[in-house]
Amino acid sequence: LAARHTDGLALGRAGRWTQAGEVHRAVAAAREQALGPDHPDTLTSRYEIAMGLSRTGHPAEALAEFRRVVAGRERVLGADHPETLGARQEVAYVLGKLKRYGEAHRMYTDVLAARERTMGPDHPDTLRCRHNLAFNLRRLGRLDESYRMAVDVAEARARVLGADHPDTLVTRCEVGYTLARSGRWADALRTYEYVARARAASLGADHPDTLAARYEIGVSLGRLGRGAEALALYRELVRDRTRVSGPHHPETLRARHGLGVNLGRTARWEEALAEARDVCALRERVLGPDHVDTVVSHREVAVALGWLGRWPDALVEYRTVADAHTRALGEAHPQTLASRTDEAHCLEQLGRSSEAVELYRRVTALRGQD
Repeated sequence: LAARHTDGLALGRAGRWTQAGEVHRAVAAAREQALGPDHPDTLTSRYEIAMGLSRTGHPAEALAEFRRVVAGRERVLGADHPETLGARQEVAYVLGKLKRYGEAHRMYTDVLAARERTMGPDHPDTLRCRHNLAFNLRRLGRLDESYRMAVDVAEARARVLGADHPDTLVTRCEVGYTLARSGRWADALRTYEYVARARAASLGADHPDTLAARYEIGVSLGRLGRGAEALALYRELVRDRTRVSGPHHPETLRARHGLGVNLGRTARWEEALAEARDVCALRERVLGPDHVDTVVSHREVAVALGWLGRWPDALVEYRTVADAHTRALGEAHPQTLASRTDEAHCLEQLGRSSEAVELYRRVTALRGQD
């Protein structure tokens, strides 16, 4: 069973999470029968099942499995045991994936207090928890707190692990994300450029993390009005992503989306429309029609059509976006309301003023309920 467990871990490291989950389920069942449900080895297998569920897009099932592991480890190992805290931290992570950010914050805060008490403030596991807490604070919109914590964690990781350690650079990226969310694009750009250089030197130019940092450089350049530079960067990034991951990989399509956005920023709207439509069609096929990236592509198509004065076609796209947001998020969600506002603006351009006014009223009423 130990050898089969190791095989499952190897499959997970290779990214073959579905197969890894099958192995871990079989081992967990055998261990439970042979050793009992609360034996540490059985709980370790359960933990790996939950990890596989989390990695394959089943966060609700992963949450139930992680909580089962937490309960067992608390009984057997104690509440402050490192393995118990590790499982509790994964509970917080999955809560975040489920957009239950308040619950995730409370869990991260509790785990961090236990880690600081039992391991010390500079232990790598403590710093990992603080990094996750900073990330979750950003999702809660608490940007100043998130920024301060991310800076502190980056400095601590540089001191403990080294300035160019992958974990340190992950936190530097988190600093960049928070700067970007705060509108500090020049500072974000400098942060991403540093991370990209450091990752290229330590991980290689084609490493996914290096390519991810280059993508964020492009976003920052575009936001700073440097569309031509962003366009050149995304052309190179699309080429490299295609070579490394293939033309249909989600990250390749993400880079192509950035290319299309900056074609628009440089007023090359016919090219922008062609790129957005191609990316949208590929995303529908690869990710599905309601995937968030596909919906974003539909909006990009609509924007290009609007700039080209093709408002009837734009209306179809804006309604597609608004309907998808309604299904996924509910009619009163801010993203849904923003997309309905886009739809109303489109109706105005088409001279359908009474319909536009009625839709604006609906949006205002729903905002009042929120």
